[in-house]
Amino acid sequence: MHEESEINLVEGDLIKRTIGRIHKLADRSVQDLLAIIILFVLLPLGFLVEIFVVLPYYFPIFSQSWIVRLVLLSYFGLNAFINIYKIVKVGPNGLGSDLPALNKPGFRYCYDCQLNEPPRSFHCPVCDKCAFRRDHHCSFVATCIGHFNHRYYVAAVCSLLIIASVCLTWNLSLMWDNFGGLSIGQIWLLIVPHIALIFRVISLSDFIHIVLFSVSFGVVLFLVYLIGAQIFCLWRGQTRVEYLMGIEAYHLGFLENIRQAFGRRWPLIFFSPFVTSPLDSDGLSFITRESVSVAADTKDM
Repeated sequence: MHEESEINLVEGDLIKRTIGRIHKLADRSVQDLLAIIILFVLLPLGFLVEIFVVLPYYFPIFSQSWIVRLVLLSYFGLNAFINIYKIVKVGPNGLGSDLPALNKPGFRYCYDCQLNEPPRSFHCPVCDKCAFRRDHHCSFVATCIGHFNHRYYVAAVCSLLIIASVCLTWNLSLMWDNFGGLSIGQIWLLIVPHIALIFRVISLSDFIHIVLFSVSFGVVLFLVYLIGAQIFCLWRGQTRVEYLMGIEAYHLGFLENIRQAFGRRWPLIFFSPFVTSPLDSDGLSFITRESVSVAADTKDM
């Protein structure tokens, strides 16, 4: 009787944990879906609004100045979305995405995948597989960012940041001109423009200008955060997972950290996703600070 009650308790705990995990995965799936809609639907629509509605306030459509700005921003947009495509196509583990069956020093056993995982690899509960040098799960592409697609992620975010920053300057200038300048007493209009619209303090046109500025400002802030998080981790020689876990074994100096993450030709990856930039690591083993120190000491002997 006692054994049966223990079995029932264990089964009950297992069911609760399973249900909890299902709910968690469902929440993440919804989050991924919403993020994908933002990236592939709302951002392109916003870009069209900027090009065909906001920019013509300053330069007539099909004028030389309008075309030059369209071509430049279209280049960065195309660069961003090809990089996004490469993020998904290449994946964190490269084209050969299976975990190795062999076991080497430093490998750990993943009980979810039931395979050996290399150093710096971690299991993603959303993708339900291990990612080489896992940085984080990117909801905007429903894919983990890791060893082989890290360069494409950073290049895509940088291109999007350039576009968003340019659009922000347009929207700020448009809003500023529309209001004839903003005083400190008018700051509240930017915080609660819907209230100002309801009480007819501002017109519908004013409200739209404020919304355009606020959305572009929010997008820029978010992209700056993403880039800032990457720079911070690269400075420390860590992925975001390793930062949370306090792992500091792979810090080789800022420039070398960048080279290890993005490859030998890393300055060129921001201009085109088709530039080859070979990585020193195959994703199964990595240079550590200690190994570099030992090699330097041996050379000096």
